[in-house]
Amino acid sequence: MQLEFTVSLIVLAILGIFNSGYLIKKRVKKQPLICPINGGCKKVVESKWNAIFFIKNDVLGLFYYILILFLALYLFFISEKMLFLTQIISGLSLLFSLVLVFIQAKIIREYCFYCLISALINLLISLNVAIL
Repeated sequence: MQLEFTVSLIVLAILGIFNSGYLIKKRVKKQPLICPINGGCKKVVESKWNAIFFIKNDVLGLFYYILILFLALYLFFISEKMLFLTQIISGLSLLFSLVLVFIQAKIIREYCFYCLISALINLLISLNVAIL
């Protein structure tokens, strides 16, 4: 297994945890998001598309990134046996992110900086896992 791609997977998972954690913290404390692009974050995160089965997307993202972190650490320290599962999970997450970006572009017509960062992190995770 290529060490640098496994390490970058760990780093990307940690970045995703921070991104999702920031969104959760702001939502729980009812604080406005500081959105560096056109201020569309509020419209996106308060839309009906911000939850699946009554679970907020930021919480789903946090669980996903924690899972990826544990899988990456498992791949790094223990065995490559979980690689296929990691590929499936990261591929599904990328697909979900692409759907959410499409919804931002075509339905909400606003963009959330943090959602786009999450989609980029998911793309990079999927590429890293594909290379492994």
